[in-house]
Amino acid sequence: MPEKTDYMESDVIDLRQIFEVLKKWQRVIMIITLLAVFTSAIMSYFVMDPVYEAKSMLLVTMPAANQQSVNLQNQNNLESVINTMSRLPLMTMNTYVSQLTSDTMYQRVVDRLKLDEQGYTAKNLAGMVKAEVAKDSNIIQLKVQHTDPRLATDVTNALGEEYLKYLSERNQQQMTRSTDFLQEQKAETDKKLNELLEQYRVFNANAQSVEYLQKQFASVTDDLNKYQTSVDMANMEARQLEAGVSSLNAKLASTPETVTVNKASQDGTGTFASEEMNPVYISLAEKLNEKEAELAEKTASLNAMNATIERLRLQLESLQSTLSAKQIVQQQMQNEITRLEATQNMLAEKITQTQIAKSMDMGETSINIASPALVPANPVKPNKQMNIAVALVLGLMVAVGLVFVLEFMDNTIKSPDDVQKHLGLAVVGSIPVYNGSGNKTGRGFFRVRKA
Repeated sequence: MPEKTDYMESDVIDLRQIFEVLKKWQRVIMIITLLAVFTSAIMSYFVMDPVYEAKSMLLVTMPAANQQSVNLQNQNNLESVINTMSRLPLMTMNTYVSQLTSDTMYQRVVDRLKLDEQGYTAKNLAGMVKAEVAKDSNIIQLKVQHTDPRLATDVTNALGEEYLKYLSERNQQQMTRSTDFLQEQKAETDKKLNELLEQYRVFNANAQSVEYLQKQFASVTDDLNKYQTSVDMANMEARQLEAGVSSLNAKLASTPETVTVNKASQDGTGTFASEEMNPVYISLAEKLNEKEAELAEKTASLNAMNATIERLRLQLESLQSTLSAKQIVQQQMQNEITRLEATQNMLAEKITQTQIAKSMDMGETSINIASPALVPANPVKPNKQMNIAVALVLGLMVAVGLVFVLEFMDNTIKSPDDVQKHLGLAVVGSIPVYNGSGNKTGRGFFRVRKA
């Protein structure tokens, strides 16, 4: 007897074995697949409710006031704050979508359509609504799915309209706050300007006002110039007098004080010599005295004028110092008045612009309904053909997987090949099995053990 060979189960399954398994279990595969298809068809056509989808498109545009860019580098801080307060904030497309799909908007729709009477809440609407931005555009696509096409359409249109109202209300609130802020700033500016104007009036009405000091400064300057001119002329005259005095002194020094005069005697008998005062000397002395008197008078007058000039100079310096300080204060007050007037005019202009913007429907300006929703005629769910196709594929996959699992778990011997496969023994023959009526019902096997 041949020796029994060791049995080693191979992990490799060839295509023929796969097809044999599929052929063996083909009825099971067909039944499971058809059952899946039939179940999917029943669910799609008779069980699942049809879902309708209503669509609308919202076109987003930016208001002109928001499109203006503000160069903050060329503006002061106050103007930057005013411009910020007097314009609407810029929002991105994602911001619009987030606001559109917020619980606040859902609740407004519920209240408007009175959906709470039908048992709907904001959370229920959240599961029905889908909003997204169309690629490379400023269009928001709004979609609402529901088994009732009319309700889906009403919710879509109501949501878009309520969002427009919400934007208008929010923008109106923003404009109201901006107007209140600007008016408060203007009132405060008006108050400061009025107080400063009153201070400026009192400042100029003072006895020591800038205008008075300027006139006094001009007057003192004129007096100083006149005295300076007089001093110059007096100095020249004094030098002339000094020159005259010097000349007279020189002449007087060279002129004899007396002269000898021959006179006849009283008896007429002869003459005699007599010394008398020189009339030239006397004339020169008189002229010298006059010149010296004039020079002394001129010198005294010159000293008096120099003292007056010194006093005027000191007075002029004091006036100049006081006037400079007053002018600085006056210039500061004028600059502040100019600044407050400019601020006042700017605030008045911004208040007017904000009130104009407030009177506009900024919700309609920033976003509008480009395409309202229409009642859908055909449902979008369920996709019957797709469901059946998916059920066919899934049923076939499940059936094939199941038969392979059953085949793997089946270790019974039903044919000579199973003996060779599972036991590794050669089959030399088979014995048919008959029942009592003589019919063959099966066969048995006998084997030869290897030596």
